[in-house]
Amino acid sequence: MDEFQTWHSVQPEGLALIIVVITIFFTVLNLVVLLLRGYIRTVNHSNSIEDHLMYIGGIVDLGHNIAVVYGCYTGIGSFDYKLNDPVMTEGAKMVTVWQLLYITCSPIIKISICATLIRVASQRRYTYPLYAVSVLAVAMSVMAIICVFIQCTPFSASWTGQGQCISVDVIIVPTYIFSAANIAIDWTVSIMPAFILWNLQIRRNLKLLAFGVLGIGILASIATAARMAYVLGYAAKTNKLYKLGFVILWTVVEMSLVIIAGSLPSLRKFFKGLSKYRSSGDEDSYGTELVTIGGKRSEPPPIVPSYDYEVTTTIGQGGDGNSDTGFDKDDDSTRRMIHVTRVIEQTYS
Repeated sequence: MDEFQTWHSVQPEGLALIIVVITIFFTVLNLVVLLLRGYIRTVNHSNSIEDHLMYIGGIVDLGHNIAVVYGCYTGIGSFDYKLNDPVMTEGAKMVTVWQLLYITCSPIIKISICATLIRVASQRRYTYPLYAVSVLAVAMSVMAIICVFIQCTPFSASWTGQGQCISVDVIIVPTYIFSAANIAIDWTVSIMPAFILWNLQIRRNLKLLAFGVLGIGILASIATAARMAYVLGYAAKTNKLYKLGFVILWTVVEMSLVIIAGSLPSLRKFFKGLSKYRSSGDEDSYGTELVTIGGKRSEPPPIVPSYDYEVTTTIGQGGDGNSDTGFDKDDDSTRRMIHVTRVIEQTYS
């Protein structure tokens, strides 16, 4: 077997290079966001189930992105004329690895976001849909994993081609269903905060910030919809790894946006601390109300204005207050009482 029939790395170009650059960019960004989230939640002793789920999802996503980058050096995103059989086989293997990591990572991260919203939601009309999409995310993931494992016998035939494989529709149809379910989940976790946070006692600008941050999830659903346009690449007879590169690219974008959207609310305290004009008084404690989303809620302390007072006191002999003359009509005991009059003038400081 000559050197052209042995595995060798392929220099990413065109689509493959774009995938590598975007994947590395989001990998670094995701790591920074998750490390900051972990630091902030740990020092504040506020880690909870949704945080642990996001950390686990972030680790799986890191493996997902490593597989994608390596796959681009072994055929993903490249045309067939640049690849020999061993390279294409390795590329097909990495597509399978990517599938398994993606369908494992996706429900973990989205359940983490749902758990955050469930914690701050106060009414069943909000929590029930969130529980429903969590169950849907798990169900879709289980279905996808089953499809990946049953498509070929033995399992290695999925990338070697040496075995018996069922129709490619077994992958395409569930992929469409999985993508549609993901869009529904992304829209649910993106729109639901608008209803939940509106009833919380936080300032309006913080609500708008929350809507903007969690609204990033809508962009994730757009990435999912864009990926659906390339699902037919699974049935391609030629340049299959190139066509699947588009599916993989949009998957990287989708998962990264979901991680960022689910973690940014926890980072508000960090960004607030960077400001040299940060107030150490009431406004600071009140402004961090959004930081504990997913943790314990606390009521902001009331802002009490300060006043200056001028007090004038007059002391005299008591009377009945009904006489217009200097003579009182009270009895002797009443006349012996001391009557105190205070006049208070109040001004804002």
